[in-house]
Parts: sequence; C-alpha cells; structure tokens
Amino acid sequence: MSLDSPINLSAADRAELERLLQSLPERSAGVPTLAADVQGLVDLAQRLIQDIDDLSLMHGAVVEHSTGLENELSRSNERVSSMIESMRRYLSAQLFQRIMGGTAEVSAGSHQRRNLTVFFSDIVGFTELTDTVEPEMLSQMLNSYLDEMASICDKWGGTIDKFIGDAVMIYFGDEEQSDPVDGARRCVCMALEMQSCLGLLEERWRHLGSNHRLRIRVGINSGYCTVGNFGSSSRVDYTIVGGNVNVASRLEHQCAPGGILISGSTYALVRELVEVRSVGHITVKGVAHPIETFEVMARRDSVLDDTNPMLLQHDEGFDLRNIHFDARQTPAIEREAIVSSLRRALALLEQSGHTSG
Repeated sequence: MSLDSPINLSAADRAELERLLQSLPERSAGVPTLAADVQGLVDLAQRLIQDIDDLSLMHGAVVEHSTGLENELSRSNERVSSMIESMRRYLSAQLFQRIMGGTAEVSAGSHQRRNLTVFFSDIVGFTELTDTVEPEMLSQMLNSYLDEMASICDKWGGTIDKFIGDAVMIYFGDEEQSDPVDGARRCVCMALEMQSCLGLLEERWRHLGSNHRLRIRVGINSGYCTVGNFGSSSRVDYTIVGGNVNVASRLEHQCAPGGILISGSTYALVRELVEVRSVGHITVKGVAHPIETFEVMARRDSVLDDTNPMLLQHDEGFDLRNIHFDARQTPAIEREAIVSSLRRALALLEQSGHTSG
C-alpha cells in the first residue's frame, strides 16, 4: 500500500459497507457455524476500516511533514544562495571559482611563486576631494568609479587584490600555465581602457554635483611574486607580496596625473602592443638596481579601434563627445586618445565622401 496518495473510503462506500456488515449477522442467524464465521468477518472488516482510518491520518501527517521539510529545504537553499552571493562580492572572480570548485587551499602558509603583472592606481586629488563633498555624495562617486574599474578588470581577466579607499590593486598571471606576455598585454589594455572611460565617469560625477577633474595615476610592473594565503590560523588574506609588488606601487606614485607608467620588464612583454616614451630610471627601496620606466602613450592599433569613447559610431554616421583639451594639463595618453578619435572621424568622413560620390 502506497502513501503517495490519501487512503479514504467515500461516504457512499462506507455507508454501504456498514449496511452489509449489519445485515450479515441477521442473514446468517439460523446457521450457528456460519453465523460465527460471519461475525468474525464483520469484526475483521471493522478492524480494517479502523486501520484504513489510521492510515489516512498517518498519510495526512506524512504529507504535512514532507511539505514542512520541503519548505525548510527551500528556505535553507535561499539562505545558502544569499551567503554565496555575499561571498562572491567579497572575493575576486578567480578566487571565488576556486573556492566553489574545491581547488583553493585556505590555510595560512599556502603560497607559491608566480610570474605576475601587477597594477596599482589611485585618483589624483582624492584626499582633497574628501574634504569638500558630503560623505553621501563621496560614497556615490567612489562606488561608481570602483564599479567601472572592477567591470573593466573582469573584462580583461584580472584579479582584484584589494581596494584601499580610492586605490586599486590588480594582478594578472595567477592561473595555471599562464603566459606572462598575455598577462602583461591584458593588464596594459585594461589600464588604457580605464583611462579612456574617465570622461564618462566625470560626467556622472558632475550630475551628482561635483566639478572635480577625474584623473588617475597607474603603475604597472612584471616579475616574480609570492601569491597565496597570508595571515593567522583564524583569518587569512589571499594576496601577493614581494619586491615586484613594491615596484608597481612606486611606479604609481611616480606617474604623472592621467598617465600609465610601466617598468622595463613590462615594456619588454608589450613592446609590440603600445607606443611609449622613455621617462628615465627610478630607485625603489629594497631593489638594488634602478628601474627603467616608460610612459604608455597609446595602443599601436588605436586608430582603428572602434571602441574609443570619444567617438560613437552609428548607422547615420558618428558623434564626437567628451573631448576636453588643456595644453598644460591634458596628459599624453589622453592627447593620443583625442588624436585617435579625430583621425578616426576624419577617415569616416573621407569614406562617406567617396561613397556618396
């Protein structure tokens, strides 16, 4: 007998069964042996009716309990999903995937050497900005900026190590069998895209009520670092340490506002990708030799790049926007972006003229 469905006698069936049970003793009264047998059957049938009633009650209880378990399981799944989503927001995409896949070692002291490209950036004049705007507005401005930076980082496959106020620390190359050249190229492309999107972010800031000129400094260095878990037995931080991390941080501090400053080791990996100018050498505490540095001017293929935010193409033509040039303050990389967008616009105009002719 299955408990998958209720075990019930209909009212009509129950009435008919009870009528038969009542009539059987009367019909068999003249035959003593048969009467006794019939009475036994009557007693058995009555017990069966009681058993059916008991089973019906049991079935109802099981169904109710099962429904309660299903509801509790559903609530537990919702709580777990919420916790996983919260954890995802606190971790880089790569580290989150490792933890969920069961491949991440979470004990302190688990680390290894990797050939990485390390990125540091911060907002020029952010400290002064914090003294001139209300905390609520500052929070909106900073979150809009960091959200855009994180989105671009995810696009290029970087790992966000941490946010420190307005500062961002990212690295590339922590994957198994990763290619140092590929990591360095993706990092520099990410930095260029971050610089190119600042005009749109500055417009958003103006809509919030701020006239702050949004510019960032970027420092990038490539080399071996130690990556893994550092901390105590109760709290660990998955991060990178080493001299090459310090070099990237120092490059960011030395960078001109609006620029991207890379080390010679990074330039050796991306020389075919970008135009640069030599800036000279810097000294870094803990590094025995001076560090050769280069300022990234533009991607070599930027003139053909259809994603330039200063030029928006559409079916009818194009729109030029977000071009602000100051001969004294506009950084070299932004000048190159302006030149690139104007060259692209000119090429489209000439192409349109030939087509219409």
